[in-house]
Amino acid sequence: MLARRFQVACAALLAAAPLTAQQDYQWSDDRPDAVAPASLVGTRMLPAGSVELRYIFSSSSFAGVQLGNQLVDAGSVLDFYDTTPFQRKDRTHRAVLMFGASESFTLLIDAHWADRSRDIADDDFFITTEATGLGDVTVEGLFSVWEGDATRVRVSAGAEVPVGSTDERGDLLTLQDQVLPYEMQPGSGSISFVPGVSGEMQNEYGTVGAQVKARLRLNDNDRDYRLGDQVEANGWVGYKLNDFFALTSGVRALSWGSIQGVPDDVDVGRDPGEDPVFTGGKRVDIPLGLNVFMPEGRLTGHRFSVEFVWPVHQDYDNFRVSGDWGFSVGWQKTF
Repeated sequence: MLARRFQVACAALLAAAPLTAQQDYQWSDDRPDAVAPASLVGTRMLPAGSVELRYIFSSSSFAGVQLGNQLVDAGSVLDFYDTTPFQRKDRTHRAVLMFGASESFTLLIDAHWADRSRDIADDDFFITTEATGLGDVTVEGLFSVWEGDATRVRVSAGAEVPVGSTDERGDLLTLQDQVLPYEMQPGSGSISFVPGVSGEMQNEYGTVGAQVKARLRLNDNDRDYRLGDQVEANGWVGYKLNDFFALTSGVRALSWGSIQGVPDDVDVGRDPGEDPVFTGGKRVDIPLGLNVFMPEGRLTGHRFSVEFVWPVHQDYDNFRVSGDWGFSVGWQKTF
């Protein structure tokens, strides 16, 4: 609890300096705070004719069981289901390609490889299940709607293409070769509409930005279900330490709805992760990170970033493994 309060305090202090600085400033991309923290994409336009490559590795750890906004004894889940999850880890390798088609339009392609593990148990046994595979691919267009001296505002629209698998299989305690729970599947199986809006303000001390993005599922997949719609809101601040380094922090809120539809190949009483009826939830995270920009030398133009994330609020409609902490590291270069 003390660590989480410290993160909130850091975010407030970092935000205060840019917001109290002078407003008369000309935007510059050649700064460590000019890009969003490591795990966020689609927050900036590219100059016409330029290409940007980006790689992000993220890891999220989950531990303990939560219902609503309270941690509960993992054994209590067995009063309702045959097994209980109690630990999970998600790792993601993410590749992002951006192309500045014009000064007012940027194309973005976002693909990732998912690597997930999940521990489950009953009264007698426990087992770790694993799943890996290519996730869904998002294609977005970013459109500039306002550019002031030190202000940028844009909207985005795109689609998530369902190339990831929804029928990964594994062992579930004494049962072999079973379809794994929804949260273990790399893909959604549904086409999703992905709208968004974002903007930033900059002065000599730092940059403040915000982004809101949704994923709206348009169809049932071939297993006769669709994941719940999702909305994510991010606010961040980058405090420029010098020409090379910037501290980043902010707040991140995520809300998602319950799964619609019940596949024939799952047992809804076996595991809360297989019960589609109560799968919605909300989460608020506080990130803290460091952006690095190389303005000169052999690595001129390269950017590196690292970010740690801690949840400060979680509220789940059903038993769910509670978020513990995570981190992201990234590299990007504009050509």
